[in-house]
Amino acid sequence: MNRALRWFLLLALSAALAACGFQLRGQYSFDFDRITLRGLDNSEMQKNMDLQLQILDLKVNPASGAPLTLNLLRETRDRSIVTFSASGRAREVRITYELFYEVTDAKGEYLIATSQLSQRRELLYSDDQILGKEAEESRLYTEMQRDIARQIISRLSALQLGTQDGAAPTQNGRQ
Repeated sequence: MNRALRWFLLLALSAALAACGFQLRGQYSFDFDRITLRGLDNSEMQKNMDLQLQILDLKVNPASGAPLTLNLLRETRDRSIVTFSASGRAREVRITYELFYEVTDAKGEYLIATSQLSQRRELLYSDDQILGKEAEESRLYTEMQRDIARQIISRLSALQLGTQDGAAPTQNGRQ
């Protein structure tokens, strides 16, 4: 293939990616440097969220008040059988993780009302590999929690705490 055709294909691929809205995750920027994290004490989700916030150089649960509070309200895990084998045993299992959370400002007013995020994964199941499948299921729950933590951080970065002419704080530029 000649060099001009390669450059044309590379340019066309770049234009197609740009046109579809593809964008790398990039860095987050926040209108705040401190945050209070509450709820689900000593849970894996709380530890994941705390770690993600600290990695982004946010002070979590500072001694002096934080401009906003992230409340992790409730988490649920569910496991259901999707398909059975001919002998009536589970062949495929669906696991689901849901988290309910809210974000309030220092006055207790909602910046993000109670919201739910959920993740779902399917895994093949075999009675011959019970211990291995339990470890895989545990790893999938951890992966789902990390993904939900990243989604919450993305939503936190969209918050704009500055007020304009006495208007309420906005999310994504909307009031």
